[in-house]
Amino acid sequence: MTTTTTARGAPLVVRLLAVLVGATAIWAAMGWINDALFADDLTIPVRFLNAALISGLAVPMVVLARRHLDRRPFGGLGLDPWRRAGRPFLVGVAAFALPSALGLGVALLTGWVDLQPQVPWATIVGWAALRVVLVFFFEALPEELIFRGHLQRNLTTAMPPWVAAIVQAVLFSVFGTGLWVATEGWGVLAERGVMFFAVGVVLGLLRIQTGSLWTPIGFHVAFQVVAQSVLGERLSTSNESGLMLAAVISSFVLATTVAAFLDPRDVNWSHREPE
Repeated sequence: MTTTTTARGAPLVVRLLAVLVGATAIWAAMGWINDALFADDLTIPVRFLNAALISGLAVPMVVLARRHLDRRPFGGLGLDPWRRAGRPFLVGVAAFALPSALGLGVALLTGWVDLQPQVPWATIVGWAALRVVLVFFFEALPEELIFRGHLQRNLTTAMPPWVAAIVQAVLFSVFGTGLWVATEGWGVLAERGVMFFAVGVVLGLLRIQTGSLWTPIGFHVAFQVVAQSVLGERLSTSNESGLMLAAVISSFVLATTVAAFLDPRDVNWSHREPE
């Protein structure tokens, strides 16, 4: 009689810390390169270089961590092949875009918020399209693969999925806020800490709701493109806080509801999922 055994991965804490430390090193290296070679002058070519560097290092790091630390198949992280990515990705985009469009539309119609283009609309649309590519490779793909992919999946083996989503959001907040504090100082601590935690929770819940990592990737892309467009120098407003509330916060509140409507399924929120 023969028996088979499943190779055990490293302890959970080791897996989490290894990927967090690796991610921190990758983003820190990018900052050092920008300072040393480009004097922090983030031209479009430099932005593309940053995106290539981050994805080019972060994606292989997670692949190696999954293989050698988790000792589990990469597919367990929920990043389906490209041919099956379209629908869950668009669900994520819609989970942000539909509430955002509704909130912003109401705010503009009532005069609560105003938007004044500072350049031709063709320039704004073209810049937004360029940001889709930059955000995807610089932020959405690597960050979702690390936090809602590797970290959240590992946490879900030891705790209920909704708790895992909260814990990874805390880790995401510490990571993102730490990078901002390192470059901008302690003055951004509270604002960035709350923002990173809130978006981390929403992204984590979307990962659970649809079972696909492409959904938070889609939401992440839509969120950052809109936020960077409406709050950038190409558009101005006299009510920035109102704009954020109408265009962004509304999506945070309604994201999982929209995702559940577009992709209805039985969802496990309360039982841990060992691999």
